[in-house]
Amino acid sequence: MFKKYLGNTALPEYRLNQINYAYYKKVIKDWDELTTWPAELRKKLKQKVEFFSLKHIKDNYSSNGNTIKTEFKTKDGFPIESVLMQYKDGRNSICVSCMSGCPVGCGFCATGKMGFNRNLTYREIVDQIMHFKRLLKKKDKDITNIVFMGMGEPMLNLENVKKTVEIINDPDKLSIGIRRVTISTVGYVPQMREYFTDKHKPKLAISLHAPSQEIREKLMPIIAKLHPLDELFDFINWYEKNINKRITYEYTLIKGINDQPEHAIELSKLLYKRSALVNIIKFNPSKEVPFKKPKGEAIQRFVKILNNRDIRTTIRYPMGDKIGGACGQLHSVNSLNT
Repeated sequence: MFKKYLGNTALPEYRLNQINYAYYKKVIKDWDELTTWPAELRKKLKQKVEFFSLKHIKDNYSSNGNTIKTEFKTKDGFPIESVLMQYKDGRNSICVSCMSGCPVGCGFCATGKMGFNRNLTYREIVDQIMHFKRLLKKKDKDITNIVFMGMGEPMLNLENVKKTVEIINDPDKLSIGIRRVTISTVGYVPQMREYFTDKHKPKLAISLHAPSQEIREKLMPIIAKLHPLDELFDFINWYEKNINKRITYEYTLIKGINDQPEHAIELSKLLYKRSALVNIIKFNPSKEVPFKKPKGEAIQRFVKILNNRDIRTTIRYPMGDKIGGACGQLHSVNSLNT
């Protein structure tokens, strides 16, 4: 990553190795801690390369401290939010954003209500990760998983997402196994065909949220009309045949919209005999979105119907919903340069 920013500076390979080791492995807090470089060389580095590409605004902690939602701004003033989720089983998962805002505009997602500001560079995405890596280091912990489930649609910022994944997976950089990285997409088919070409890619999660084209058009009108369910499942058929990896289907249950028994039956028909995991997400309310969360019995009934039809199903219990950090809640009212 730093070779690009150093430009025409002639540096031997071992110097690049030193900067990568200090930045990613030792998790230094500023360039002055790069003590393997002489002072004069560090001075030149500080002139050419900013240590952190984002402006840190605030860390918001859940009541138990296990979830941290961090607010950033880009240097040109656009807001970003990212989340660290610390699980009891030892996982430390980072939910990163690849955009400020989102152009997809799904009806149940607060991020979509922000509109779209711009794509983030791969450096801005990596810096979200490094912020949490530094927080975890204070507790002698480290990142175990990374999910592209924050602000924005990864397939619409594919080049920067690809570069970020390379840095995440690089043994000389973040060194996180590819099986511990998940990319969530609403289903931009051409971009998925371009990227998910072999088994050495991150896990794929598809934001389905509806068992039919009709309901999907109500909840996710832009993507549903651009790439209808038939087209999406043509890709899924190809993926299952050629990649042979399980797909996670994210399904946000919304009261009175997609949470009824007939919806569960319809969904089970879509996914019957597929290598699928359905991740049930209870709708997380926010003031930007008019929908309501379903009752507990409706969730259990929905899951039971899927399980009875041999559809593997899990329920994603919200982390950070009280601080606006749960799925579908990321949203910033901060305007440019405020």
